[in-house]
Amino acid sequence: MDKISRREFLIRGAALGLAYAGLGLISTPKILKAMSEPTPSGALDLAIARGGTPADNTIKAIQSLGGIERFVKKGNKVVLKPNCLAANPPEIASTTNPDVMEVMIKMCLQAGASEVLVISHDPERSFQISGITETCSRAGARVVAANSRDLYQSVPVFRGRLLQNVEIIKEILDADVFINIPIAKHHSQTDVTLSMKNLMGINWNRGYFHQNGLDQAIADLNTVVRPNLIIMDANRILLTNGPGGPGQTRDDKTVIAGTDPVAMDAYTATLFNRTPQDKQHIRYAYEFGVGEMNLNKLNIKEIPVN
Repeated sequence: MDKISRREFLIRGAALGLAYAGLGLISTPKILKAMSEPTPSGALDLAIARGGTPADNTIKAIQSLGGIERFVKKGNKVVLKPNCLAANPPEIASTTNPDVMEVMIKMCLQAGASEVLVISHDPERSFQISGITETCSRAGARVVAANSRDLYQSVPVFRGRLLQNVEIIKEILDADVFINIPIAKHHSQTDVTLSMKNLMGINWNRGYFHQNGLDQAIADLNTVVRPNLIIMDANRILLTNGPGGPGQTRDDKTVIAGTDPVAMDAYTATLFNRTPQDKQHIRYAYEFGVGEMNLNKLNIKEIPVN
């Protein structure tokens, strides 16, 4: 697979938006705007907050990126995508920590968001057992377990090597701001499941991904959907028996914030003593031009949280 430049990726993303409009599917999805938004001069690629509570780590990481106001403007519709795959409490480390979700919702609303929606293609029971439903609802968000096909819209994957189209949650296509909030954990098939794999929970047919080439499907999907912001919950990571657990866990007390999904996953893979080049979906996405895999080329800052 030939690697394309970041510039070419952005150009093709713009072409994708025109193709959407030309096909009459919908107006150009707002989510595609994230592909062409420049990173502010001098901004960090990755902000890594470590040592505090899940909420404090999240706040500090976002502040170090320039604050939530860099991403969320007054009147914006904001969609948050947690990982709620397994019906486990937070201690198992198989679902996004509800404290991270709560503080994210509050920050978005304080920045002037008109609506905050928490949504994922995961079982309703998992939302409830994990604490996501109660915590996020109390914080002021609408919570949806997207388990009905009429909530999805088919969109083309113009650059896919495996996927030709994918059914994406309509609410995400219509969002002003899309924030991906995965938890870092082991996975039995891809070894790790991080930010790019978490986007499998915004599409309808996950079975096709697993049956036809999971790593390539993940990379293909990430050429279509680009979050405006990614918050990696590595406060407690699942080291074995993922993605559902229970398994061995480790308290890393870490939150990583950034906008580049490849960079996010490349760094987070090192928490598992993995080399990002050895993770196929990370390498495939890098070769597609989705983001930067070489950590030495990134502006990374670690922030202690007391």
